[in-house]
Amino acid sequence: MPRQTDCQQATQGLLQVYLTLLATESQALMDPGSDSDSDLDSQSSDDEIEQISTSSVILNSILSLHAYHYISDWSPIPKSNANLQLLLNDWKINHPDIFQSYVRVTPACFDLLTATLGDDPVFHNQSNIPQMPVAEQLAIALFCFGHYGNAANTMKTALWAGIGYGTVCLVTSWVMRAVCGEQFHQAALHWPDEATIECAKLWVEENSCPAWWDGWAMVDGTLVSLHARPGFYGNTWYDCKSNYSMNVQVCYSVLPLYC
Repeated sequence: MPRQTDCQQATQGLLQVYLTLLATESQALMDPGSDSDSDLDSQSSDDEIEQISTSSVILNSILSLHAYHYISDWSPIPKSNANLQLLLNDWKINHPDIFQSYVRVTPACFDLLTATLGDDPVFHNQSNIPQMPVAEQLAIALFCFGHYGNAANTMKTALWAGIGYGTVCLVTSWVMRAVCGEQFHQAALHWPDEATIECAKLWVEENSCPAWWDGWAMVDGTLVSLHARPGFYGNTWYDCKSNYSMNVQVCYSVLPLYC
């Protein structure tokens, strides 16, 4: 079930109170009472007036609740992108091991991804306000992909990178759209030509089992552990190592390594 915001929860509670008061008022108008005593009639009228007044207050409260974007007073949170700049401009050059622990790729791989994804239209717009540099967006997205649990919390990621909470989701979405785009697929994923395949077959015959001479590609896989049991078809993600995980398989040519 989707999580309700504080405004939605407050609105739902006020609506229940409002509907209850309306039902009470309607019942009072339809059944004024069998007692003809003037004092009781006067008291009943006063109660009806009070109930109508209360329902009006509840209705006005609902209208006021939706007149503002936030229920509580908004105050700015001091943030700085010093950590992100330190990662990209210092650690990537002088401490690649620390850099890799944050983004889970080597500096060379990171630069290659930045150059390959940089031309994607998702990172360019016609607005007068330019987007964040592609390197910064990629670093934020890779930081989220490489962590789980509290470490990947949107709030903590935003405070670490010095950006807004919503910007974390927006940047991650842009990077994923670029990675899933046809332009990136054509640049990063392609099959070798016939000469490349023949050279790979020759290496397999000379350095491996001769019966495998016709093989020119390799397939490898790894299990990527999930932080928690998925909500859909959860049991199907349970693996032989007693974890919830997904299997990633990669097929690649052996030629670039040996020819």
